[in-house]
Amino acid sequence: MNIVGIITEHNPFHNGHLYHVRKARQECAADLVVSVMSGHFLQRGEPALFNKWARAEMAVRSGVDLVVELPTAFSVRSASAFALGSISLLDRMGVVTHVCFGSEAGNTDMLWPAARVLAREPVKFKEILSTLLSTGLPYPAARAAALTRHLAQQGVEVTEETFKSPNNILGIEYLKALINTGSSIVPAAIKRFASGYHDREIGTDSAGVDSNNIISDAPASIASATSIRERLISDNNRTDGIAAVVPAASLEVIKREIAGGQGPVYIDNYDRILFYLLRTLSPEYLSLLNDVGEGLENRILEMSLTAGSVRKLLEGIKTKRYTWTRIQRILSYILLGYTRDMADAFEKSGPLYVRVLGLSAQGRASLKNIKKQASVPVITRTSPYLGQGDNVSQMLAFDVRATDIYTLLYPGRIVTRQGLDCKIMPFVK
Repeated sequence: MNIVGIITEHNPFHNGHLYHVRKARQECAADLVVSVMSGHFLQRGEPALFNKWARAEMAVRSGVDLVVELPTAFSVRSASAFALGSISLLDRMGVVTHVCFGSEAGNTDMLWPAARVLAREPVKFKEILSTLLSTGLPYPAARAAALTRHLAQQGVEVTEETFKSPNNILGIEYLKALINTGSSIVPAAIKRFASGYHDREIGTDSAGVDSNNIISDAPASIASATSIRERLISDNNRTDGIAAVVPAASLEVIKREIAGGQGPVYIDNYDRILFYLLRTLSPEYLSLLNDVGEGLENRILEMSLTAGSVRKLLEGIKTKRYTWTRIQRILSYILLGYTRDMADAFEKSGPLYVRVLGLSAQGRASLKNIKKQASVPVITRTSPYLGQGDNVSQMLAFDVRATDIYTLLYPGRIVTRQGLDCKIMPFVK
C-alpha cells in the first residue's frame, strides 16, 4: 500500500493545493494522501489566515485523507528545522512510503547534489560560504552562491537561481532531512506552474476551472496563497475575488470563518499584544529567545519605541543581515515565548506525536494501522497527554499555548475561551 505525504500550510487551501494532492496521488500511485500541516504559526513567521481545524477541513473536503499537525515547535522555524520536523513526523508514522512536494525544478535530479552537500557540509563548501558571508551578503544569498560554486568545482553545473527559488530551497531541505534521518521514504517533486510563490496579484484568466470549480489540466486557475491573502485584504475580506482560485469547499469554510469573526488573521493583528510585550520585557529576556543574538534584542526594543505598527517595526529592524522573514519569525517567538533552549531541545527530540486534525472515511479506516506502526503516539484527544511532565506533554503544551494566543488575534470582538485544543475534535468527512 502506497501512502504519500505532503508537507503543507494550506493558508488557505487553494486550487494549487488541489492540483498537488491529485498529482501526488497519481505520481506515487498512492492509496492514501497524508498532509503534515502547520498549525497556527507558520514557517515565514506569520499567523495562519484561519485556524488549523478550519484549514484541515478545507483539505479533507478537497481530497486529503488525513491531516496531522506539524507541532508549533517546528512549524515556525527556518527552512532546515521546518523540513527536518516535517520529514521526521512522516517517517515516525511508520506507514508513509513517499513524500511529494512542489518545486520550481519539477524533479529531484537538480536538488539532490545540493542536499548531499548540505547534509555533510564539506570543508571546501564551508570555506566558500564563510568568504561570501564576510562580504556582507545575507545568509540565503551567500549559501546559494556557495552551493553553485562548490558544485561547479565538482563538475555539477547548475544556476544560482536554482538555490534561490523558495520551493526549491524547501525541496533541498526535505531531501537533506531524508538523508539525515536515514528515512526510506521515496521523494517525488512536481513542477510548480502559473503563479509564483510570492506573486501578489490574482490573474483575471480563470480558464482551467470547470463548472464545479475543479481543476482541469489547464493551470490558469491557480493563484499563489500570497495573492489570495492580498486580495482578501484589498477587498476588505469579501470573497468574490478569490472564488475562481479556491475549491468550493474552501470558499464555504472561508465564508463561514469570516462571518464568525474567526479570521482572517494577519501579522498586523499582533499589534497590541506584541507592543505590550515589548514595553514590559527586558533586553536580557529577549536575548534568550530563539534566533535573537549579537545585540539584536536592543535593536528590536529601540525600534519599538517609535514604530506605530508591526509593519513599521519590521521595516525598522530589517537590515541586509536580518531579513524580513527572520524578523517575522522572531516576532512570533516573542509572542509565543519561544526560547533558544526550547528550540534546541525540541529539535534534538524531533516530533513526539502524530496529532490528527482531520480525516476522510479512508483515513479513518487506516488510523488503526497507523497507530500500530507509528513510533510515537497518535493523538486524537489531547487532554490525556497533557500535564504528564514528560517531553510529549511539553511539546503538546506549546501547541496549546500557540492556540490560546492565536485566538486572541481573531478580528471578532469576542474573547475565545482557552483550551480549544482539548475541546475541538478532528474534522471527519
